[in-house]
Amino acid sequence: MFELTLEEIQEGKADSIRRAIERAILEERLKPGDALPTVRSLAEDLGINKNTVVVAYRLLQHAGLVTSDGRRGSIVSSQASHRQKRGASAHGNRQTLSVRDGNPDLEFLPNETEIRDALGRMSVAHHLYGERRNHGPFLDWAAQCFAADSIDVPRGVFVSAGALDLIERALNACGLAPGDSIAVEDPGYMTLLALARSMGFELLPLQLDQNGIVPADLRSALKRGAKAVLTSSRAQNPTGVATSKSRATELRRIGNGAGDVLFIDDDHSNLLELAPYHAWHTGAQRWLTVRSLSKLLGPDFRIAVSTGDADTIEQLESRQSVGMGWVSTFLQRLAFELLASTSVQRKIAAAGAAYRDRYQSLQAALKKKGFKTIGSAGLNLWVPIQNETELAKRLFDAGWLVSPGRDFCVTEQPGIRVTSARMTAQQILALTDAFASIHHATATTLSA
Repeated sequence: MFELTLEEIQEGKADSIRRAIERAILEERLKPGDALPTVRSLAEDLGINKNTVVVAYRLLQHAGLVTSDGRRGSIVSSQASHRQKRGASAHGNRQTLSVRDGNPDLEFLPNETEIRDALGRMSVAHHLYGERRNHGPFLDWAAQCFAADSIDVPRGVFVSAGALDLIERALNACGLAPGDSIAVEDPGYMTLLALARSMGFELLPLQLDQNGIVPADLRSALKRGAKAVLTSSRAQNPTGVATSKSRATELRRIGNGAGDVLFIDDDHSNLLELAPYHAWHTGAQRWLTVRSLSKLLGPDFRIAVSTGDADTIEQLESRQSVGMGWVSTFLQRLAFELLASTSVQRKIAAAGAAYRDRYQSLQAALKKKGFKTIGSAGLNLWVPIQNETELAKRLFDAGWLVSPGRDFCVTEQPGIRVTSARMTAQQILALTDAFASIHHATATTLSA
């Protein structure tokens, strides 16, 4: 009989109970037709109010994972692995679900009311030429966030129009030119790889394992003359890999002796806290940590904050002052008001918990089907797999739009990227069923 323990829930919350039962269904510890514990017995076992269990079971029923069956009580639905209720779009006579775009869940972004409230709290003030370029309270907030992760702010905070804007500016400001070599994660963030290629750089691959960048690859890239190293130390896109504490120690020793090589860490998930942050690059001579707000407030908030060594930040400020001048202080003030809002802070915390849960649920379901992944949490998950193009095509025919891995790689590493951030439990079950059956059919066809 299925049992739920206190270790599997947090503070007896209904949503925690719901997630634990969802996980049990995804891992097939609970199968269609299995009965859940009665409301009374589960409440007594966990020492919580019965109403909390009632709410959890109701959430599972609304999700289509559980049904009520008279005397048997609540049972796992026979349709749990086949329903797709959300995010689908019409394609001919079937439904196609996109799990490829990398977007956050709209449910956790500020809504119209929260944005209007934030605007109402802002003072009406025009920003004129020659005035202070950035909004002081926003800079103070960013500095406090960096300090909370033990990152020094030696020259203050630099504000850019997103993470990619910062990275492009930094590579230019630090004197890199077409033909120079830079080290990048492999597989890595598709748009970053495209940017680096468009700037004429030679890409040196850094392989990843469960603990982060492989140290031997970093040593090799530096020996081959890499002038910059671009990484994401947690929630890495596309794998969800987070750099472990022990691996960070190894990488720090290598980076600290790299001379004037520029190290940039794109901490795009930051306040979502999908994993502990072990910065290993901050002891280098030249370094930057950049934190975009797009996953917290939405991609249309084209704003990011960075800190780094004094010389690099000074170069960035100097270049920006003779170009765009500054990032809109109106946007900075709006972002600050939203981030200071209790309701938005709660959404960010809820988003972090949901993204971790959805990623790990998809990972567990894939593992059950025999697929291996290496990450721990993120908005996207990487499935190393042969015949990626054929598999992606057949998945599309079955109603799933995924990203083949070729655009995420420097070397040939066949795989599929799946965006887990908005997936429901029933979608996870349906996708993994499709993955397994299509992969088996593809392997059989190609080997025949």
